[in-house]
Amino acid sequence: MSHSLRKVVSQPARKSAAADSEPLPPELTIPHLLKNLHHSVRQAVDEAFRVEKIEMSFAHFLALVTLQSEPGVAGAEIARRAFVTAQTMNTILRRLESDGDIERRPHPNNARADSWFITKTGQGRLDRAKVIGKAVWLRMLSVLGPAEIVQMQDMLERCIGGLDAQTNDARVTKQVKSPPAAKTARRR
Repeated sequence: MSHSLRKVVSQPARKSAAADSEPLPPELTIPHLLKNLHHSVRQAVDEAFRVEKIEMSFAHFLALVTLQSEPGVAGAEIARRAFVTAQTMNTILRRLESDGDIERRPHPNNARADSWFITKTGQGRLDRAKVIGKAVWLRMLSVLGPAEIVQMQDMLERCIGGLDAQTNDARVTKQVKSPPAAKTARRR
């Protein structure tokens, strides 16, 4: 395993690799690398926001980005996309609402959920934060050449597609194996 990979693989994984004297296979190394990249991006964005005196976290930023691209989305969906719990996102949404960055409206399809929308104030804060975020992304990608960036994007999109196909296949298999609710009720 290369020195750079040893730095990012977790401590238990390094110990087992050292004990076995064999490099870890990609299916064990790549998930650690992706998790560490995600963590590093979050930290870099949070630090850049602090330096630039933008009072928001990476999760706040993701919530605003989501609302800009999908106005009216429910809080639970924003939480999934920001990789935080629904309770954490609820706290974030309440803060963004009290700061005037977003507004709440009744959800058209679910009486128990709220729809959230970005305000003009929130859009202004988001626009400023995007400039800072873009600088972080560019710094991250600066270690790659243009062809490597395109290749990385392509590979990540293909990996996502592979996981989406796996998830869809699992749903179809589950639906085929599970009898419809009406038939289940009659059998009891």
